[in-house]
Amino acid sequence: MSKLPTTATAPSTLPEQGITASLTVEVMADLDDGQLTLVAATQGNQGDLQVVTPAQALAKVTSLREKADRIEALISEYAEKVLIPAFLAEFDIELEELDIASLIEDAPDLAARFRAFAAVKNDGSIIAAFPKGQAPVERLAAIRSLVLDLQKRGQA
Repeated sequence: MSKLPTTATAPSTLPEQGITASLTVEVMADLDDGQLTLVAATQGNQGDLQVVTPAQALAKVTSLREKADRIEALISEYAEKVLIPAFLAEFDIELEELDIASLIEDAPDLAARFRAFAAVKNDGSIIAAFPKGQAPVERLAAIRSLVLDLQKRGQA
């Protein structure tokens, strides 16, 4: 079990950045002769719309997947460096990571579904336990659910 810091007072080291991913692919009929063509555009306004081969369209799909992976990584980094510390500080949550290896052996069904556990301590602060190595976006969703549940019960 390891405790993680819960303060969010220092400014984030996450730089401002943007990643754009867009791909439109259509099969269109030529208005003059009715022949079908494959067209693709990677700009949102379709400023680069062009006739492409299936291989060129698939190359654009590969590029889109790479950008989507970078977007997912940016979302996870934002959740980990900005949102999770803010939630922990705002609701006075002490976060602990649990190594669930023993749970996997003893109760594999429970281990596969374990997302978080929380308890309110005598001083009103909250302690929350999460699996070690949990994805930041999944952890953020679990923290949010825990806070909403505690608020319903009047404990947060």
